[in-house]
Amino acid sequence: MPPSLSVPGRTGRLPTGSESLRRAPLPAGADLPRTATAILPMSAQRGFVAIGQPDAHEEFEIWDDGRLHIHPRFASLLRANGLTSCDAFFNYEGGELVRRVGTRETRRLTLEPPACGLADTPADGAVLYLKRHGPPRWRDRIMPWLHFSRPIHGARNEWEAIGLFAAAGISTMTPVAFGEAGPRSLLVTEALPAKCNLLEWVAAHAQCQAQCQTQCGAVSNQSGVAGLTCPTLGHVGPRDLIEEVAEIARRMHSAGLHHQDFYLNHLLLCDRDGRPDIRVIDLGRVRQQSNLGKRWIIKDLSQLDFSAAGFDCVNRLRFLRLYLGRPFTTDDRRTVRKIMAKSKRIASHTKKHRL
Repeated sequence: MPPSLSVPGRTGRLPTGSESLRRAPLPAGADLPRTATAILPMSAQRGFVAIGQPDAHEEFEIWDDGRLHIHPRFASLLRANGLTSCDAFFNYEGGELVRRVGTRETRRLTLEPPACGLADTPADGAVLYLKRHGPPRWRDRIMPWLHFSRPIHGARNEWEAIGLFAAAGISTMTPVAFGEAGPRSLLVTEALPAKCNLLEWVAAHAQCQAQCQTQCGAVSNQSGVAGLTCPTLGHVGPRDLIEEVAEIARRMHSAGLHHQDFYLNHLLLCDRDGRPDIRVIDLGRVRQQSNLGKRWIIKDLSQLDFSAAGFDCVNRLRFLRLYLGRPFTTDDRRTVRKIMAKSKRIASHTKKHRL
């Protein structure tokens, strides 16, 4: 069982990072884990660490009579732009509207540093994403119960999930601010230096493969495409990404966490000294369970499989083998069939509703 983890919304600080974990493959014949400690990350010795997270021991500043939590690195910048209370964030109309669904809204903000150039203010300002949650509609309150699921409202769940992912050693977003005022709430995160999301990467890889088959008659699975240079891919190959995503999934499920929207477009590819640096985003529906059921594991893996349809079957099975940490056994066939069946249902639902 995982240790009890503190969360930022309750303590004013992010939880401490997880201890180093050794590779521990599942025993032959074992099915997918039902407990959060049944599997462990594959290769901590490769230096897979959370990048860009705030110091786990760093206190968040508390503003607006306890309603607003602020990362100290961004405090001066927010003050300089007048964002010192929940009302200021809720009423802020600057920036670019990215998305609006129901009572939820996401805006992209570009904040400039003050002219006086305070010492603890980012010299180039900052690009931030502001998610604002209004009071949930009755439809949003009722529909989850009709699907035998507990409703998740507001920004707190994602704020706490960021801390839990950081504690599990999974790279994600950097939290800047979190606030709650009555039925309204908000979350601010720092923009990531992403090249693309992995869904775009897979599409670019498929396009490069097609070009290579036409121009070169050969395809390389190691470095993208033989004989061609694809600016989106760079030197990152499918094997690199499959290994990293498998490790992310293992770490997530080892910590008892399930994403519920684990699609490739929620995995961002950032640059880290020429190595793939994958960040998990959109944690609004993440949940943690001390006894993570197979249902939730299969749901996450099926969503990933559905969005990886641009990969061939060999690469998708390679991902699952790396996730398990051992060669396939005859007992794994049932699990693979469940993942494929769920993936097909997701595809059918997506087509039916034109999502």
